[in-house]
Amino acid sequence: MEFAAQGFRVQGEQRLYQIVARRIARMIEANAANPEWRMPSERELAEELQVSRPVVREAVIALEMRGIVEVKGRAGIVVLPARNVPSNFDKISADIGPGPFELLEARLAVESSAAAMAAERATNYDILVLEECIAQMEQETNVMLLKEKGDRDFHMTIARMTGNAIIVSIVEALWAQRDESVMWRKLHEHIHAPSVRPLWIGDHHAVLTALRLRNPDAAYKAMARHIRNVSNELMDAYERGRFSPDIMQLDEKKGL
Repeated sequence: MEFAAQGFRVQGEQRLYQIVARRIARMIEANAANPEWRMPSERELAEELQVSRPVVREAVIALEMRGIVEVKGRAGIVVLPARNVPSNFDKISADIGPGPFELLEARLAVESSAAAMAAERATNYDILVLEECIAQMEQETNVMLLKEKGDRDFHMTIARMTGNAIIVSIVEALWAQRDESVMWRKLHEHIHAPSVRPLWIGDHHAVLTALRLRNPDAAYKAMARHIRNVSNELMDAYERGRFSPDIMQLDEKKGL
């Protein structure tokens, strides 16, 4: 998964996806009188705006939540009636929290390094606690995937294993923002829990193995691989949600 964006940089308190969403909204407004114009695909938008696809995905979700566009099966990104496009683009700038991929990018930077530090300082007690966290994850039902306690406890335990209170507070803040993010919840609606749980639990076992061996490099790589797997699954799940049989049948009935 390519997190990085080119071209744009976040300025002040604005998030990158907000800037991109505003650019897309202006693009819609500029072409409102052209009946032959069609919204570019996510890939085309990423190339034109010189940002990564995850950033475009966050911008599109933000526009969906404001009723400006809708993502539908074969039709892709569909512009809703012009009355939904705000004349005041500051409304699009209203912060609805961090984007899912923005959060994962931060977690990749912080938690991978935390895992490496934890590997150097792990005690036998820490390993036992992590084993219990994974056991809890394996017992939790699929409907609890969005707020798995075992998953959160696993990552917070690793943060505490670093012995660095600042790292603990950063990781705790990142998870709190994830739990409060409406964009994260919307994207998570498309996750097929039975298919991803074995992968993600396997990722946690790999992190635990590296920590048990007190191997910082292996712990760093295992944690980074896990977070990238989560990001990839979120991207793929959204595509599956758009092109699921139910959505395709509904679009066909509508003549799309």
